[in-house]
Amino acid sequence: MKKLIVVVNDLERSGKSALARTLSHYFKSQEVQHLLVTSNEMDMTDSFPGEFWDLEDQFDVSQLIGAIDSYSAVILDVHSGGARNWGEILEAEDLENLLAELDAEMTLVIPDTRSERCNEEICDLTEIFADQADYVIAHLPGDARNQVKWKGSLASKAIRYLGANTVNIPDLSDDLRTALDNAGVDFTEALNNPSVLPRFAEVQLSQWIERASSGLAGGAEYLLPDAMGSVALDY
Repeated sequence: MKKLIVVVNDLERSGKSALARTLSHYFKSQEVQHLLVTSNEMDMTDSFPGEFWDLEDQFDVSQLIGAIDSYSAVILDVHSGGARNWGEILEAEDLENLLAELDAEMTLVIPDTRSERCNEEICDLTEIFADQADYVIAHLPGDARNQVKWKGSLASKAIRYLGANTVNIPDLSDDLRTALDNAGVDFTEALNNPSVLPRFAEVQLSQWIERASSGLAGGAEYLLPDAMGSVALDY
């Protein structure tokens, strides 16, 4: 069974892009042949290792079919504000049945910034997608000053009802933050291609990716395809 992994959260700066790239590194470590896709045209820098799909104006379902035919997994990073676009495409193209025909399942990966607004967004997403997908909630460190309790929240209850998995993504160490600052590159861009970073920054980032991959392993049931590809993409 192949996987369509959709990273979605309509809040800006919720960690979607970094999480999508981290998932790509996790898949590489598991030797899963996969494609990374963004729906934000601004992501299409020289270092971005994947494709762009326009979910607002010109989405062609043949792009999805071709990607799932060619790869064991597809990771789709949905731009902020694009969750409803994806929900409309899901309905208009009858993607639930199409994915079944392609022997594929969809998993929504939702970054959780531990804020009240994020809890509300998670509840909204469960209403949009309901039982059309599996769910993985990725708890990010967030801002300690604004954190709200997850346990007992409406979001946690909605997710538990849908049988979601939860995983924890580690915070960036002070050494990693300093290394990226000295290299003059932001975290998401660094994840595109760690090997081009200065050696110290590359080591610090690689160590973080290993810790994050260990956290993502807790959601492997919903993240990894049943029949994994034998060759990972060499980004």
